[in-house]
Amino acid sequence: MSLIDLHWQNFLEDDNDAFSFIYKQYVNELYVYGLSLGFSSDICMDAIQDVFYKLYITKDKLKNILHPKTYLFRAFKNRVFDIQKHNRKTDVQEITDNVFSIQVTVLDSIVDEEERILLKNRIENLMLSLSDRQREAIYLRYMQDLDYEDIAQVLGLQVDSVRKLVYRGLESIRKNISANSISLALLLNTYFFS
Repeated sequence: MSLIDLHWQNFLEDDNDAFSFIYKQYVNELYVYGLSLGFSSDICMDAIQDVFYKLYITKDKLKNILHPKTYLFRAFKNRVFDIQKHNRKTDVQEITDNVFSIQVTVLDSIVDEEERILLKNRIENLMLSLSDRQREAIYLRYMQDLDYEDIAQVLGLQVDSVRKLVYRGLESIRKNISANSISLALLLNTYFFS
């Protein structure tokens, strides 16, 4: 049993310290995920508070949750869309077409400023060549380390569809990488971990 699973079980048994641990473990990840979905900082923070409040008051109904991280990401994503819909009174189609984006940064110690700017532009162009869903699926797979089943739950897709999204996205990146002389490892490391 992982540390998160242990804290999850303790939380379900009314351990407030375990609840605090879970909050601290995921608050930043959820916040960054919300920003990368294109939501404002305020909406992200409101959604996080709402999700954890609801989590706390409905813990008796959560005994069947096997993957807490997946549950939190799905609940958070649903909540940010609900808040935006309520705040802007936008139609559902406009909300579901939000652009998934992540700002690219490169460690200063790797390359000098000029090379960094060129590399950043190349990487952004490669990632922009992907569909929004591909970018989001790749982010959840490699940045959040979710398995395909969990990503399918977060995105509301079938597992096979998620596998195809990730595969086609990486295949597209690989094709463009060979044309641009950038290694896949450098791209993923730069895009997701810096």
